[in-house]
Amino acid sequence: MTEKNNNHQKEKIIFGVSAPILVLGLVSLFTDISSEMITSILPLFIFSVGGNMLILGLIQGITEATSNILKGFSGWWSDKIRKKKPFIVAGYSLSNLTKPLMGFSTSWEPILGLKFVERIGKGLRTSPRDALISFYGEKDKGKAFGIHRAMDTAGAVIGSLLTSIFLFIALSYNQIILLSIIPGFIAIILVLTIKELKDQTIPIGKEQLKIRQVEKIDKSFLKFIIILGVMEFASLDVAFLIIRGSELIPVDFVFLIPIFYLLFNIVYVIFSPVAGKLSDKIGRKKVIVIGLTLLVSVCIVSAFPIQVSIFSILLVAILFGIYGLYRGFVDPVARAYVGDLTGKDKRGRGYGYYYLSIGLISLPESLLFGMIYEIYGYFWAFSYITLLLIICIIVFIKTDFSKIISK
Repeated sequence: MTEKNNNHQKEKIIFGVSAPILVLGLVSLFTDISSEMITSILPLFIFSVGGNMLILGLIQGITEATSNILKGFSGWWSDKIRKKKPFIVAGYSLSNLTKPLMGFSTSWEPILGLKFVERIGKGLRTSPRDALISFYGEKDKGKAFGIHRAMDTAGAVIGSLLTSIFLFIALSYNQIILLSIIPGFIAIILVLTIKELKDQTIPIGKEQLKIRQVEKIDKSFLKFIIILGVMEFASLDVAFLIIRGSELIPVDFVFLIPIFYLLFNIVYVIFSPVAGKLSDKIGRKKVIVIGLTLLVSVCIVSAFPIQVSIFSILLVAILFGIYGLYRGFVDPVARAYVGDLTGKDKRGRGYGYYYLSIGLISLPESLLFGMIYEIYGYFWAFSYITLLLIICIIVFIKTDFSKIISK
């Protein structure tokens, strides 16, 4: 264990990262144990209480839109009052206390309401948390975000494994969801130990005028944010992959879905730090393009009619693994890229714009995919996403962001 001076603050270094990043990682780990105990079976649970693909799209769209739009406002607000901890504590607490209540649901409507409230919590915490990680990981943002995402996803691995075990011993979906409150409480206790950043207000005098710069974000940066948002529109929610996967395996083997989800998270947790470090060396853009190309391959295969067999079970496992590679290559690297393209005093707002862009299109994205899937079938739904992804990759490659990287 060592110490370093980071912007006039001495922070302990543990396992190569500052202590606050490690604590935030642990909070995310236990939160994701709780969340992924639910997420790995939630689409199946929704179908079991009367939902369909369109309802799933509605729930995913509304809740993700809520989360990401609030991420935008929380980033702006946390910059304005120069405090991150209140948003982080409130967000994690709200999420971890409300999502287990879905276990009492007997229809899809309460699930929508509770998931909506849970996503409010996620919206409150994410931008301030990412700004905090970006600050403490100033010299190696790719590594910092990669490690944080790895711990976050390690929680998802544990949560999925627990769900598989609970299904194996014949617990119901409702019982499993209710049990998720235990790791959630641990996350709430941990988040209370996070220290607020010392006031970084610019000294009074001429330099005070720099505070006004917080209100402005470069137009080229907004162009970058819009492009990332469009790419999100062309992405594939794991909930839809869970349903497609359940269609490709024998009915008696549905208990394997949490295992496949576990595989996705294992791949994610392994490759998130790898992708983060790789992006520090070869550039964020190249790594993001690799990830999006992997997603294209998942969508193309998912569009084909495949006979249910032992082979199809193996194929579903491979698809979840490749999907994990895609998420590992894109999620942490895109966040680090946003940190690159904003000034130190504008990161909360920068991440806010990033999530706001994603939030504004989350609802039409999920609704449209769910509608196409429900009305026309999986072939047209996945073909539509594949075409959009290819267009987005081309636009992303041809756009030059190098001129807007903040020093």
